[in-house]
Amino acid sequence: MTRPIFGGVFFPMRTEGKEYAMSGRSSLSGIGSVEKTGRKNTWRIRVALGKDPVTGKYRKSPSRTVHGTKSEATRALMEYRAEIMDASAVRPSDITIGEYAVRFHEEREHEFRSPLAWNREAYEIKRIAEAFGAYRLQELDTLTLRSAYSRMRKEGATESRLHRVHQKLSQIMNQAVDDGLVAKNPCSPISIPRPKPKERHSLTVDEAQRLNSIILGLPASAPHCAVLLALHTGMRRGEVLGLTWEHVHFDKRRLYVAQQYACDKVPQDPKSKKSKRWISLDSEIVAYLEEWKRTQRIELENRKRRLDREDTDAIAILQTEKSPVVTNVYGGYYDPNIFGRWFREFCVENGFGEQGRAIRYVDSRGIPRIKRTGYEGLKFHELRHTQATLLISNGADIKTVQNRLGHSTAALTMDIYAHAIEQNDREAADEIGELLGGE
Repeated sequence: MTRPIFGGVFFPMRTEGKEYAMSGRSSLSGIGSVEKTGRKNTWRIRVALGKDPVTGKYRKSPSRTVHGTKSEATRALMEYRAEIMDASAVRPSDITIGEYAVRFHEEREHEFRSPLAWNREAYEIKRIAEAFGAYRLQELDTLTLRSAYSRMRKEGATESRLHRVHQKLSQIMNQAVDDGLVAKNPCSPISIPRPKPKERHSLTVDEAQRLNSIILGLPASAPHCAVLLALHTGMRRGEVLGLTWEHVHFDKRRLYVAQQYACDKVPQDPKSKKSKRWISLDSEIVAYLEEWKRTQRIELENRKRRLDREDTDAIAILQTEKSPVVTNVYGGYYDPNIFGRWFREFCVENGFGEQGRAIRYVDSRGIPRIKRTGYEGLKFHELRHTQATLLISNGADIKTVQNRLGHSTAALTMDIYAHAIEQNDREAADEIGELLGGE
């Protein structure tokens, strides 16, 4: 478990399997930096101390010079960080919000049903540590909170994010009250209402058929395969990107959802226990997957030969049964963020979305870039809603839909897709009326 520092405290997050490229000057996300000096085998290390709650600027520890290999310098950075952690051991009255928030989070790990949910809370703890980490528990008051929320709004925080931060901070401060560290919860007088949930959209039958036809009319590829899988199975994006060939059973026309590959970019268990499930496949998606598997194998073999000729450091992974179904060009897992950008562009190009204004800029490497904002249109998760809505509208029972989507309970399925169930109920009423009326 790697524990980056935020606001002078160590922040727990599951990062098993992550590797950080470290050449020249390297930055370990949230931890610190290792920078090569002008002398041979000499490095300068600094620990990240998070954002100053007053100035809003990011802070670093005083630098240290270490000698040896880069790996040794990295270990020295971790030891330096540990020193800071040891130095932060203070009296209960001096405990900072950042320190207490981390403790709160760690002690609740057993309460979460999945690593994903645990990591989601970790992100909220991160935001709290960045905004209030340096404050002592006994220093935080309602006036300070109001000022902080006002500043966060000016910096672009949405009401949804503010609500989540405030809700989590309130839980933390309630625990501090129970522990006898503060007399009252300063969050209580402040109300940040939960934003109304966004209306769930799904494609119509005609739109779903058009999307299906577009994909089938294009050459088989990893991102096209991802879209078709979601449309035909209702799998979540992380489940689609985490699917491997060993879990696709062509002979039985079904697949098994065993893991997900989400934004933390580490293969891990799906959202819940019920999310591990078998999903039956129709003949159309089976045929596409067979074609794509052959194409993927050839593409990866060609790329490996090309890289071998070019004598580069890049590595192409040949297809195996443990290979992802949706691969990047090197045969590894497809980055969820990159896929998200591709999907938005695909939707715009094919009439399923519109892109707002384009902002042109030059990145840190001097490369001209275009950032598009204001996307409105089909979201990848709406393919899942489309699957469920179409199934329910065509008479599928709730239990089947629940199992297919991997919902924890049938009640959850009924709650989410009440609109489709209501439509079925109206149609059932008309049918019984016609039957009894003899018309």
